[in-house]
Amino acid sequence: MNTIRGSALFGKRVLSSIILLAVCATPLWATEIAVIVHKDNPLEDISFDNLRKICRAEKQFWDGGEKIYLLLRESGNQEKTIMLKTVYQMEEMGLKKFWLTKLFREEIPSFPNALGSNEAVKRFVAQVPNAIGFIDGQYVDDTVKVLTIDGKSFQSPGYPLTDQSQ
Repeated sequence: MNTIRGSALFGKRVLSSIILLAVCATPLWATEIAVIVHKDNPLEDISFDNLRKICRAEKQFWDGGEKIYLLLRESGNQEKTIMLKTVYQMEEMGLKKFWLTKLFREEIPSFPNALGSNEAVKRFVAQVPNAIGFIDGQYVDDTVKVLTIDGKSFQSPGYPLTDQSQ
């Protein structure tokens, strides 16, 4: 009888340890970056490849012919870090060199605008029909349209602009 109780107690402890490890290994929250455009933009979904082309100024016009107005976040925030890691696949200094090279080669007329807050990016995109920006998903509201990426919303599993290292 003691052996059975001991085995059951041991099994409960092992199971509790496994659950505790799983909970500790899973982030409590993840920062998810929403891709936002003006509400009148006809686009609903964008491929990750096209998003990367827009962000790298390889695609500078919407399908309707309007110039894309790319907005980035200033350095030193989680949104910029996620974009650097997932879309640009480079560090901050590498991105600066990247834009300087494009400017020097006359591939772009100027650097993309960088704004200091999620709210500033959202307000700008809400007012400029050809703008695209990136904000923390918790700041999304009905003043802008949120694009899905390859059919996945920023709250879906497998969404590419997520940092779960929090």
